[in-house]
Amino acid sequence: MGKEHRELVYFFVVGFKSGGARAGSCAPGVILRKTGGMIQVRSSVNSSSLSKLVLAFALALLVVVPTAGAAEGELSRGEYVEKLEPICAANGRANSRILKGVKQQVQKRKLVPAGKRFIRASGALGRSIRQMASVPKPAADTTKLNKWFGYLVREKAFLRLIGKSLKSNNKFRAQKLAVKLNRNNNQANNTVIAFGFRECRIDSSRFI
Repeated sequence: MGKEHRELVYFFVVGFKSGGARAGSCAPGVILRKTGGMIQVRSSVNSSSLSKLVLAFALALLVVVPTAGAAEGELSRGEYVEKLEPICAANGRANSRILKGVKQQVQKRKLVPAGKRFIRASGALGRSIRQMASVPKPAADTTKLNKWFGYLVREKAFLRLIGKSLKSNNKFRAQKLAVKLNRNNNQANNTVIAFGFRECRIDSSRFI
């Protein structure tokens, strides 16, 4: 058996550059720097609620997970999909229960209870993302999957912000965030379209 490595898992979104050289795709407003062997994470957009939520969850997901040495024991793309699909299926069932009837609540202006449901759905998604993060990525797909995970983190943040807006009886802001959520989720699906996900494909019609 090869020597076990341990790696830090980062969840990236789009457009991060450091020192003129591309360092990966990082969530907007989140800056990662390595100084003296230490990873520093901070937000460059202090006024953005979304950036703060993404930053907070990115910090929580800065976890250490085991990976196999070199190519030994590495998952193929198909094997990776097989491991993630049950996690996504469980999250889909959980959120179907949590969000059942939420659109009707919004239409009837029962905004506070609807908002609480969106916040619960955000928490359920966060738990699923952490489970998915524990599955080692195929080396050839790491960049693409990091980008996809970034969109998932933003989905979680959008769900929470929509919930907070509804709890504040701000339906207009919640609707604007829902449009952004739908765009984010379409980008997530397009990023991993070649993987053939079924359960991990995001269906925004469930809640918007």
